[in-house]
Amino acid sequence: MTTSDPTPTTEKRGRHARSADYADPEPNANQRPDGDPPGEAEAHGATPPGTGPEDTRQDATSPEEPPEEQAEDDERPAQPQAQEYTETEPEKSAQDDEPEEVGKDHPAEDRPAKRSWFRPGRTLHPLGHHPAGTSLLMSSGLLIGLSLAPVIFDQLDFDIATRAARAARSAAAPWPGGGEPWFWPSWVAMVAAVVAAVLIVLAFTGLRLPDLAVLVLGVVLTVSTARAAWATLDVVNSRLWDLLPLCLICLLAFGLAISGTAHWRSPEDAATGTGAGGAAGVVAAGAALSLILLAGGAAVASVQAKGLGPGGPPQDVAGLLSTRAADAPEVDVLDGGWAPQLAAAQVGDDDAAATAFSARHRDSTTRTPALLARGDDVGSDLDDTWWVSLAAQRFGSEQEAAQWCASSGLPECVPLEVSG
Repeated sequence: MTTSDPTPTTEKRGRHARSADYADPEPNANQRPDGDPPGEAEAHGATPPGTGPEDTRQDATSPEEPPEEQAEDDERPAQPQAQEYTETEPEKSAQDDEPEEVGKDHPAEDRPAKRSWFRPGRTLHPLGHHPAGTSLLMSSGLLIGLSLAPVIFDQLDFDIATRAARAARSAAAPWPGGGEPWFWPSWVAMVAAVVAAVLIVLAFTGLRLPDLAVLVLGVVLTVSTARAAWATLDVVNSRLWDLLPLCLICLLAFGLAISGTAHWRSPEDAATGTGAGGAAGVVAAGAALSLILLAGGAAVASVQAKGLGPGGPPQDVAGLLSTRAADAPEVDVLDGGWAPQLAAAQVGDDDAAATAFSARHRDSTTRTPALLARGDDVGSDLDDTWWVSLAAQRFGSEQEAAQWCASSGLPECVPLEVSG
């Protein structure tokens, strides 16, 4: 009977041998573990000591490795022999043939496709949720407030409100406040007011707009307000300090229109912004800002009129245009009747002549309430190069107007039929 070698240096064989057991070099195959040459029995195929069935059984029950691990190893299926893998070249598509752009971090197929000008379903956003919405709506609110300022201030019966309405008419659209704009042509002012109203309606209804429509509306608003912003230079040169708040309104509307036009592209993902309620707040803020600025300018003008600040007659042609715009509603009251003409002069585009006639008109207002009108406003044979000062009196006949001139003691006073 063969027993296992109790010596702890006995070599373990088989798949249960541990890596630590092979720390020493492997003995020679022709040499016994104890260093003796193989015996005769081993040379004829006999089992060497320590490798018989009893030895294997002893190793299986050794405390170094529990029997459960051996059972698991026996039940583990044999691993299939690894097959040689040959990588095949994938089929190339038409997109793979496209060359990659130089200087890009990612290949061409990984980069997002370039956006087109109009992609239905992806570029349609309500104006309140569009990147250009806030700027365009604020600009629209300023213009709407400017257009409504004459109507609102005319309902208030005190000096500052009256002056604010007179100043607003220099840039307000002809409708609905009855403005006489000279900052920009009447039709340009009307176009700007209509575009502003359209933008506000679109924001309130929540209608989804393509980017191209936002761009067109922004460009129209920018070009129209640019004309009014340019007129602020004439205001400064003419020393119309009471119109500086009006200039600020025009400049703000122009700048916001530019900002909105520059952000006409909507983002790829869902845009963030405000809904109808937020749009209404932006428009209301713009309109309120217009009214506040106009009222502040009127307050400054009222102080100047009382001799508490710098004043003087308007300068250049812009000064005449400003006074004419302020007096336009009262001149309309004279339509169809006779009025005393206090002074008249042909000015044209001569700024020096305009400044001189402004001084004459200002002198007339110190004697009697007087209104300034252009030749084409009174409907006579005078054209738009002429300017006239009219007494704020309407008479039904020429004789009545002549009697008033005789009693006033003004040497240049003559009757004039007003039929503008």
